Amino acid sequence: MSEVRVHLAREILGDLWRHKLQVVLAIAVLITAFAVILVTNMTRGLTAKQNDLMAEEDRLNIEWRHLLLEQGTLAEHSRVASLAMDKLQMARPLVTTEKVITQP
Repeated sequence: MSEVRVHLAREILGDLWRHKLQVVLAIAVLITAFAVILVTNMTRGLTAKQNDLMAEEDRLNIEWRHLLLEQGTLAEHSRVASLAMDKLQMARPLVTTEKVITQP
C-alpha cells in the first residue's frame, strides 16, 4: 500500500477557493446576523429611555397642574382681601372720604 500524504490546509483553501460565492454569502449572513443583534440591542435601549422620558413628562405635567391649582388658590380675591386687611391694615375707603379724580 502506498501512502499519499495530503496537505490538509492546502486542500481546505483549495476547496474554499472553488466555492467563493458560498463563502462570501456565509460571511454576509454572519455580518447581517450581528447587525440585527446590534440594532435590536440599540432599539431596546432607546425604548427604555423613551419610557423613562415619558414617565418624567407625566410627573412634570402632574407637578404643573398642582402649581396651577396653587397659583389659583393663592390669587383668590377673598384671600388677597383678607391678607390686605390683616397684614397691611388696609380697609375699604368710606364713601365720605372717597375722592374721585377725573382726567380732563
